[in-house]
Amino acid sequence: MAYLLAHSADRNVAQFGQLGGTDCVNFTSQGLLARGWTMTAEWWHSEASGVHEYGRPWISSTALMEYLAAHPELAEEVGADEVVVGDLAQFDYRNTGIRNHTGTISRISGDGPEQEIFLVQHSDDAAYKSVDSLVDSHGGTGTVHYWHLLK
Repeated sequence: MAYLLAHSADRNVAQFGQLGGTDCVNFTSQGLLARGWTMTAEWWHSEASGVHEYGRPWISSTALMEYLAAHPELAEEVGADEVVVGDLAQFDYRNTGIRNHTGTISRISGDGPEQEIFLVQHSDDAAYKSVDSLVDSHGGTGTVHYWHLLK
């Protein structure tokens, strides 16, 4: 979390590049790397002479969902009542099965129907962005999926 909070508004462009308005998974992946995850043949980033390259799960919300689903040793999909700070949230704003946005849970307040979950994220750079406000800003009908990280 320290890495993510330090770079929520101060992007680490030199080390990881940036993908403009769709940098959310690149940023989430940076946090997973800082957490101790090891790059793989699928989930990776490289930089040579200022040119950044990425594996699809490193930069795509849907590809990250597929990667996590294929690697149950890394994460499991859970309900909102089972998440902890450091877990991931993914959004399907149009309920199409495509994940449109990814962030890392940075704070949880309340419980039960009063629970509010906040994300540290890029694309709309923020350290504590409300999950509810993200859903509302995209029409209020989308679905949020949560991943509890096991590593």
